[in-house]
Amino acid sequence: MTRQRRTGGTARAVGWCLLSGALGWATPARTHTPVTDHDPDIALGAQLYRDGLGADRRPLQADRVSGVSVQGRQAACIQCHRASGMGGAEGSTAVPPIAGSVLFAPGQPAHQRTARVFARLARQTPASESRPAYALDTLQRALNEGIAANGQAMDPLMPRYRLTEDEVRAIAAYTTTMQVGTAPGYAEHTLHLATIETSDNLPAVRQAGPALLARCLAERSPPQADDPGGPPAWTLHRWTLGPDPLQWSNELASLQHDQPVFAIVSGTTGPTGRGPWQAVQQHCEREALPCVLPNTAAVDDLQPSDWTFHFSRGISLDAAAMASALTEQAPADGWRAVHLVVDPQDEAASLGAQRLLDHLASGPTAGVLVVVHRPDAADTAVWLSRLGARDALALWLPAPALQDWTAQHTVPASGPRALVSGELIELDPQSVSPAWRGVTQVTWPYDPLERHLPRVARNVGQWLDTHQLPLAETPALIRLQGHTYSACEVAANALRRMGRRVSRGYLLELLEGAEEAATATAYPRFTLGPGRRHGSQGTWLMRFGNPPQARLQPVGDWFVPE
Repeated sequence: MTRQRRTGGTARAVGWCLLSGALGWATPARTHTPVTDHDPDIALGAQLYRDGLGADRRPLQADRVSGVSVQGRQAACIQCHRASGMGGAEGSTAVPPIAGSVLFAPGQPAHQRTARVFARLARQTPASESRPAYALDTLQRALNEGIAANGQAMDPLMPRYRLTEDEVRAIAAYTTTMQVGTAPGYAEHTLHLATIETSDNLPAVRQAGPALLARCLAERSPPQADDPGGPPAWTLHRWTLGPDPLQWSNELASLQHDQPVFAIVSGTTGPTGRGPWQAVQQHCEREALPCVLPNTAAVDDLQPSDWTFHFSRGISLDAAAMASALTEQAPADGWRAVHLVVDPQDEAASLGAQRLLDHLASGPTAGVLVVVHRPDAADTAVWLSRLGARDALALWLPAPALQDWTAQHTVPASGPRALVSGELIELDPQSVSPAWRGVTQVTWPYDPLERHLPRVARNVGQWLDTHQLPLAETPALIRLQGHTYSACEVAANALRRMGRRVSRGYLLELLEGAEEAATATAYPRFTLGPGRRHGSQGTWLMRFGNPPQARLQPVGDWFVPE
């Protein structure tokens, strides 16, 4: 099948029908956690807490002890106490939790936290851990005068507001909607977690992924204890889905119904473990279920990801890198056409091609003819023979299909530019046949192989040696081991800091600060943070410096495409 259009709104629509129609999934509308209670106090409290708007919808006005004034969104409670109401830290100063179940109860010592501060700078012990419970009158005094429930002056960073009694009551009502200590998947002092695997995982993938994860989380879990003041123990459930992603939504709903879980950690789908994921992510977003660092290339960076953390932008990053390369390397008189060869049955390939179509529809490439082909189209040799130096190819094929396609078809004599997705070929340059290597560039969103493979093998290997487990035999499986181990450590870091204050929203905020635990990834840079859901944002573009030996070298510097 071949479809062609000039890039623009129509081309995007046609490309979507062609590329994703066969998969049966689509991007849902972005959603936000709503205030479902119709109590007007709660609605006003949400407005004050989240947006910094008073009952008259005017921006709140507040002053700090230093004399600095803040207003509106800058004065909103959410800025420091976060959406969960569980606070955090500003430098060496702890920001106390103000979720209703904590605020209106006597202060208690929090779990031990690791301070992210400079050497020799100690974190202050917060007075909030020994204060009496707040009531409405003491809360109003705290907000307007900066006097805590124990009568002491609050931290100078705490703004002093000018709130009415009704506004204080509304904030108090809203904080009671912040659930702490209760959540789906938390029962009898046990946190139930899940990981995703599929029935078509290869045995070596199961060992490198879910089996490793189960061993790691069992080791990191707090012990099972009867002490209600201690942190809950963790139990991991290995959810096995069938091979058809079209059925996963129903399968996941059934699994969640039978055994609710608090979070999903890691995940391996398809034979290689890095297969489809869109249905799982949609489930996580729909259920407000934290989903931590799955092993997948099928990442749609336009899909809602409030509850899902990814190692990188995956196939969407490859698409952005290809679009950047096509812009930077365009011939003097522009591209005549860009040809996409796509397997519509492969979720990541279809997703990457669609994202590339989106990029090509704007900027310098708008108006370029884009033609989409199936890899098995009968007319492939004919259209391929007509390509020239002003034509470009984007080959959205996984490694075996790419190897077959480039071995079967001859490179046009006039040498069009060919671009290949490094994510789809699992960073295997041998999947490009020798004849095509001279005209091909590969997106490479990892450190070069000679850098990342020894580092990943060393870091995950230390843990494997301790448990007398073998290091995998192939680069792809070593990366899978390293990334699964990193997902375990990031999740364990956040879960331990959460302790007994169980809250899915709080876990999200702790995950945003847990990237230092991802010690065995293949990325040169991996950073999370407030609102950030893709740890690595950049990529290399590689060319074959020695085509016969399939040796790659960077075309330029590491860059972060839009």
